[in-house]
Amino acid sequence: MNHKKQRLGTKLLRAAKAGDRYRDLHVFIGGTGAVGGTALLQMISMYEEMMSISVPGPDDVPILVTTGRTPEELHAFTRRLFRFMESRHGIEKHPQRVASGYLTRSGIFVALERFQLNPLPDSFERGVHPFDALAHAISVNRPISAFLKSYQAKHFKGAEPTRFRSVVIGIPIPSLLAYHLDHLKDLAGYAEDLTEDAVEKLRAAFRYAFREDLKDVRASLADEVLVAHTTAVGGMYDEDFEGGRPSRKIRLGFAHSAQDSKLVVKQHEAEEFAREYAAIGIKVLVTAAAVGIDEVRIRAEIPLHFQVAQKLQDAPEGLFAGAKVKPHAGGEGGAGKGRAARGRSVIKIHSSLTIPLDEPPKAPARFSKGTTLRPAYSIRSGENGFFTVSNADALYRVMRIASASELGLVLATVGIFGDDPMSPWFNDNVCYYTETDNSRQVFDLLNQPPLLRAQLSGIEPLALQDLGSSKHQGELHTLSLLILLHRIRTLDTDAIDPYIDVEHFDPAHFFVEHSRPLLFEDLESWHTETLSREMQVVASAETPQDLLELIPRHHHSGLFPLRDKALQRILECALQAVWMVPSLGSPLLFERDGMTFVRTGYFVAPLNLLVSEQDSIACYLAESYKQHLANGYEDKKSPCSFEEFRDFHLCSGGFVDLRPTALLCTAERETVTLKGRVKRFWREEDLREELAKIEPYSFFTTSGLIALMLRLRALHGLLQEAMAELGTLHEFRWQMPRDASGHILLVPGVVEAFRMFSEGLEKTTGTERMDGIWGYERRRPPDRLKAIPGIAPEDR
Repeated sequence: MNHKKQRLGTKLLRAAKAGDRYRDLHVFIGGTGAVGGTALLQMISMYEEMMSISVPGPDDVPILVTTGRTPEELHAFTRRLFRFMESRHGIEKHPQRVASGYLTRSGIFVALERFQLNPLPDSFERGVHPFDALAHAISVNRPISAFLKSYQAKHFKGAEPTRFRSVVIGIPIPSLLAYHLDHLKDLAGYAEDLTEDAVEKLRAAFRYAFREDLKDVRASLADEVLVAHTTAVGGMYDEDFEGGRPSRKIRLGFAHSAQDSKLVVKQHEAEEFAREYAAIGIKVLVTAAAVGIDEVRIRAEIPLHFQVAQKLQDAPEGLFAGAKVKPHAGGEGGAGKGRAARGRSVIKIHSSLTIPLDEPPKAPARFSKGTTLRPAYSIRSGENGFFTVSNADALYRVMRIASASELGLVLATVGIFGDDPMSPWFNDNVCYYTETDNSRQVFDLLNQPPLLRAQLSGIEPLALQDLGSSKHQGELHTLSLLILLHRIRTLDTDAIDPYIDVEHFDPAHFFVEHSRPLLFEDLESWHTETLSREMQVVASAETPQDLLELIPRHHHSGLFPLRDKALQRILECALQAVWMVPSLGSPLLFERDGMTFVRTGYFVAPLNLLVSEQDSIACYLAESYKQHLANGYEDKKSPCSFEEFRDFHLCSGGFVDLRPTALLCTAERETVTLKGRVKRFWREEDLREELAKIEPYSFFTTSGLIALMLRLRALHGLLQEAMAELGTLHEFRWQMPRDASGHILLVPGVVEAFRMFSEGLEKTTGTERMDGIWGYERRRPPDRLKAIPGIAPEDR
């Protein structure tokens, strides 16, 4: 019979009365990240609660050791620690610096230590070694045990060291092996002729060493060893039972590393690792769905994704001034405000390149130096990097993500008190932690007025380069341009003071406060032809004056030059919002005189391509098409056309398609037959008819203004069905917020979640229909009353 879990408060009370937990020593390897760092802060709050019940003695000081790879990581965590303590006790009672860490006013010591998980011992001499010697050195390396013993020796100074109460590994192991061990390939300086097969052997040696390292820690150093593990794809996969055999399908089209071949490695090894570590007594917390929110940054620079920065570094020439900034050795740890530019690249807004899609000129591509992007709010999340409020809003809804706070609480609770004896968190040393209701607290955060305004402004980025597939990013950017256009259309220029103090004028604030947020009701009066024409103006704008024609009833009187200067600054702000989209890696597609143009920055995320020449995109697509045919994905007698292949990438890759057409794609990836699976439509009726032919609950996606407007209007129709008298029966229809007058706000993060539901990308939970429907429109059942026998004619 199952039991309820013990009450946490009772555990805290008993431990406080016993007083035997006040000299505990805990270590968080990778404790500056989302889950590890949160577990440490949760642990502080629990120790402080115990101390408020029973005051410890003068020498009773719990020690919590956290590690980071770089000074920037430790600095970011320190800032988070200080803000956490200030929120609890006030700024006048901030922690005091002591030796290598900080002592809280309550008497808890937080030690900050540098630790880099290297495959080779620090003592291994650089030089050419036989391969066997290199593999042996990796397999016998025990960096975590060595670090813990070193800390014991430093802390206890010759006295008999006590065991660590807990050691928490906050680094997801599949991510570690798939991403952070790329430098195994850099060991060419240690061995001759290091082939791919040899690298895999070194990788296997590291896996063995890492497992044995944790085994030694559990046996001789720590009471509890807990690993914050991961399924690698956020739980976004299906498990089925077909033909009498279990099957699994990963939804690569959604996972945040959708374009990443390493994802397959991560998923393949995730369950294997869980079994391995559980077998040796390691408690494995499998986070089936977790995107942590370490912190919300305010007007801070955003580090450029390290892979993009590396592409810039490897480029033969600088595409723009300052392009070749050497990537930081610490990877994606992140730096604080004002520090990100030191030793690493940051995201900038550049003037973009406008070229014909099909016949671009053969000339070098060059971009302006750019201005640094500082979003009003951005979110930092451990291995996931940096993302926006809209990213978080959409992904938490689709993935039903468990918050880092609850995962950290589980680790902290078991780390202090051990597992629950009545209803263990870790059955056979594995806790498969799935979606919960606690994510509502994340939505409470994201729906705070300042963060919600960032989603609705039209001038803030809705997606950054780190989190979300390129398609996810491109769809959010499309919505941002839709909102921007609406705000320009509704801008109240008469509200500008004719004698305004331009020097102290805030154009971004005025733009948002004196224009209207986009409502679903507004979409009903929009026509695709007009929308396409105005979007062409937005997408191709080179100067602020180019946007003037979008403001209705604007008169250029010239009587009030200060008002004109203020309006100029407002439109400059809007223009930067347009340029921001291709600068973030999502190219714009628009039509002019029947010809398709692409407006691109120096990096094209859908193709993972650096644009060094004006024909880089065209050449990449042409070469990829040849390779696609050569790989035998198509029937040689009737292969897909180049147009179908190109449109596959334009539709499913993440291009921002502002053309007055619709593309429909039913192929999830390039490595399948594309013939007949990518279609173009010029009428909404034809698209609707084709959508009706798709097998329900299968994958599809669309792009283009016709498809966008069909999808949004269909969603509006569903949302309008909500009836308060039916209570919660209308489920997902209440997710979109209303304004004070009952109008339905178009909130990009929520809209994007509904897109993923409708296109077959929802998370499988068994209750997923409560989150949205498959397809843009609900399919109507047939009216069978006339066909059923026994019904009187007058009742038919």
